[in-house]
Formats: sequence, structure tokens, C-alpha cells
Amino acid sequence: MNISRRAFTLSGLSASSLVATPSLHAQSRAGHLTLLVAQPAGGITDVFARAVAPALGRGLGRVAVVENIAGASGSIAAHRLLAAAPDGSTLFVGSPSETVLAPLTLRAVRYKASDFRLLGLLNDSPLALYARSDLPADNLDELVALSREGVGRPLSYGSTGQGSLFHLVTQKLLWATGARAMHVPYRGGVPLLTDLQGGVIDFTMLPVDALLGSMVAGGRMKVLGVTSARRLGRFPVAPTFDESRSAPAFGRPGIWVGLLIPAVTSEGVSQQLHKVVADALDHPDVRKAIDVAGGSVPSPMSLADAARFYATDVVKLQALAAAARIEPL
Repeated sequence: MNISRRAFTLSGLSASSLVATPSLHAQSRAGHLTLLVAQPAGGITDVFARAVAPALGRGLGRVAVVENIAGASGSIAAHRLLAAAPDGSTLFVGSPSETVLAPLTLRAVRYKASDFRLLGLLNDSPLALYARSDLPADNLDELVALSREGVGRPLSYGSTGQGSLFHLVTQKLLWATGARAMHVPYRGGVPLLTDLQGGVIDFTMLPVDALLGSMVAGGRMKVLGVTSARRLGRFPVAPTFDESRSAPAFGRPGIWVGLLIPAVTSEGVSQQLHKVVADALDHPDVRKAIDVAGGSVPSPMSLADAARFYATDVVKLQALAAAARIEPL
């Protein structure tokens, strides 16, 4: 287990911030606020977590600490959240890969999607199909054709773990197009991207963000297609999947990153945490930091809205897991 910590020491708290969540603050005078991240330090989820951590700490009157706990498709970090006291001292900066898909694809995972409660979204992004820069294919149709040629070594694709959203979306794409490629799971996006740029693997499916955009702009990898409804300003040359001959009806899967707590957390604590999260995500510095990273904070959600969003996504992802025909490991 690879764990790295970074504490944000917070000062200059206003009187209003100290009384905004009285019961939580009363519990936390001597404690930390821990933000669990299921990806290694330096990945985009880690960047989002560190962008919002100081504002969350200020709202709760605590020192905010980010813990990176990679492995087992993010389920180790998710288990840590569920094992922690449901008192608002531990939050999970997670995605549906860890909360919804890991229980469907890993036999060792004992929790369910319903064990989590979503407080709010830090980002909601389309996906892009990235390839090593020297791959002899420039779009999805050419990749499919290349995979069928059977010349040289078989193509391979990387994901951030068995059963992750990126694994299942890519596997579904292979089934839909008849393309052939071997799956290589990684413990996070950073080692995956290192191998992609080094030519160890051939392609991957990941979010659209500034970090990956800079790698594409620098010629270290390229984009073969995007899952958005129309071409993106960040990758204007990359066609949408809708434009392809191979998968015009594939759909438009995306990935969200949100702040989650155990579903058993009391309604009072949940409401107070939701208020702190909403205030943090509305802070100009937080929104700017997430924007610089290539993300965009979605419109604010009430707790009821967040519950409906999460429940709807669970149904969609259960269907995706079934369509990808992944046997649980």
C-alpha cells in the first residue's frame, strides 16, 4: 500500500467559519480532516483533492490531510472510508470506479454502491481515447483496423485497475467494434501514462483534462477520439465516437469525481458536511484550481439531487458492467 500525506495548515479562520458547523467543529478541535484518494499522488484526482482540501478544512476548523491509497481498483481507499467513524472526519474523493464498479468486478470487495453517500461533484468529464504518439492509427476506425491485422505483437491497452470505469468502457468498445487488444491494469494514472508514453502499452481511455492535454500538445501521446457530443476545444482535431464508422452508437460515457461519505452517517452530520462542501466548491480559488487542472466544477447539487444523480449512475454502470462481459476476479 502506497500512502503519501500532505497536510494543509490553515490559519486566519473567521468567526463565521468556526460556528458554521457547530457539532462537527466541537468534535474536531484536536483532530484532522482526512481526504482519502484512491490514486497515487500527482494524478488528476489527487490534484482535485488538494485543490478543495484547504477550503474544506477552513469550513470545519481542522487541518486537512490528503492520503493517497492506491490499489485493488481503488477499493482499498473505499474500504478505509467505510471503516472510519462516520463522524465527518473522513471524506472520500472518489469516482464510480471505486464505489460502484469495484464491487461488481472484484470478488474480494465486500461493500456495495449503496454504502456510499455523495455530497457533491468536483468534476464531470467526457473521456478520450489516448494512444502512444507513434501508433500507426489516428482515429478509432484506424485503431480497429490495426488491431485486426495481426502483424507483430498484439495491441494492448492500460486502465487504472481491473473493473475501473476505464477498463469497462474500453472492453465494451472492443466488443462493439470487434477490435482486439490485451488489458494491462495499473495502480493509477501516473504509471499508466509513463508506460503509454514509453511505448509499453498502445492506448488507454482516460478523462479529458489539462494534464493529459499538455502531454498531447507536447507530442508525448495523441488522441484518437472523444466521447463528447461534439468535438472539444482542447482536442479540436479528434473526432467524436459518434463520427466513427466503427462505433457510431456507442454512447457518451464520462467520469465524475466527487466527495463521498459512508451512507450510515447521520442526517445531521450529512447536512452539515454538504453545506461545507457546497461552500468550498463555490470558492473562487477552488474553482480556479480545478479549472487550471482541466476540470470544471458542475452546478451545485442539493443532497437530494446528489442522491438521485448517484442512483441513476449506479443503474447505468451496472448495465455497462454487464455489457463489458467482465468476469469478477
